[in-house]
Amino acid sequence: MFLSSLVQSSQTYDHESLEDFLCKQVNKDIVNPKTGVFYNISLPSNYTGMEVRVVRLRTSSFYIRGVNSSFFNVPPHVVPQPIRKRMAILYENFGNWSSHYFNVPNYTMVAPVFGFVAYTSSGNSFMDNEKMNLVTKGNPILIHFHHIRLHEKNDTPICVKFSDSGNLEFNNMTKPYVCETYGTGHYTLVVSLPKESYNKSQSKRFTIWWILGFVLGFVGLVVLILLLVTLVKAAKRRKIKKLERNSENGESFDTFWIGETKLPLAPTIRTQPVLEND
Repeated sequence: MFLSSLVQSSQTYDHESLEDFLCKQVNKDIVNPKTGVFYNISLPSNYTGMEVRVVRLRTSSFYIRGVNSSFFNVPPHVVPQPIRKRMAILYENFGNWSSHYFNVPNYTMVAPVFGFVAYTSSGNSFMDNEKMNLVTKGNPILIHFHHIRLHEKNDTPICVKFSDSGNLEFNNMTKPYVCETYGTGHYTLVVSLPKESYNKSQSKRFTIWWILGFVLGFVGLVVLILLLVTLVKAAKRRKIKKLERNSENGESFDTFWIGETKLPLAPTIRTQPVLEND
């Protein structure tokens, strides 16, 4: 069973930047594409666990026959817009990267995120940067989450769609581990996060912030004490120098040191003896 960590991950990546990278990678890998053939796209090693497939179709054939892949089933009579001669469909399986690119607060993902995105396709490139909308008037598009089974039978997964604007759409499954949609997007299955687990998570974050605040407060107190000690010593030195200046302007005395303190030394004058006449 696929079970991601809490999707409130500390590491969040930019999905739009990934989409741009995938388009460039597709056009780089596929030089002479054939219509109707599925291509697996090779990704750098730092994307291990993510799978990407693409297929190029004539829009007329797509409308008449639809298209099927491992996870998506697009029925006939779906209209791609804007109207173009060819189109390309990008299929994404985010695998263990799902929680890094997508976030569902207070829920746990129990399936990887699957992506289904349509692009215009021209003679110059396999995939253009222009995305296409799919207008579904009849049967919906089906997303199949194979090999996903929960140990807890009481937990019924909910379908979630991630829109381009960042909004979340929740829907119940129509069949076991099957979601329905009427357009392109990114999809997964989630279950509600138990309240106790959520409270523990909140408590853990509160404890971390409390410890961090205590450490910062302690460091700030030490810095303040050191600053006060430095100011007191500086004031003491200024006072001593002032006394020294005042003493130099008066009668000149020799000086001597006791420790770090400089003190004036008055000369010893003895009274001269006077001889008395008998």
